[in-house]
Amino acid sequence: MTVLTMRRTMLGLLIANGLFHVWGYFAPKTWYETFPGFGDGWLTRLGPYNEHLVVDTAAMFLAMTVLTVIALRYVTDNRFVQATAASWLAFNTFHLIYHVQHLSMYTTSERIILIGFLSLLTIASAALLTPAPAASRDSRGTPVG
Repeated sequence: MTVLTMRRTMLGLLIANGLFHVWGYFAPKTWYETFPGFGDGWLTRLGPYNEHLVVDTAAMFLAMTVLTVIALRYVTDNRFVQATAASWLAFNTFHLIYHVQHLSMYTTSERIILIGFLSLLTIASAALLTPAPAASRDSRGTPVG
């Protein structure tokens, strides 16, 4: 897998995760009560519903998704992709740490899914820090790849 293919794949994963939060923004109560959407809601175990917190969190995910879509457009730009990666890596690392410290309310299978997915997002963010080789350019000077 080339670095650019890996970047596109990891950025796509982060975009898909971010778009999942459209649900939280436009239907915060339902999102809170039923997230992740297959069985018992996981968020209700963490404390009472707070619409402001849910909507703000979803808005942050959507803002990061906008940044990530732009990074996908400029996938050959090391500085832009790496800055996007660093932002996601900071968030995903702290998010993972929080959940590792608060697993007692989840079943074993939920723990595996939760920590597995959050670890995947953290690894994807870190992988995006890999610099891409100097881009080939077409006759107009536009990066190709």
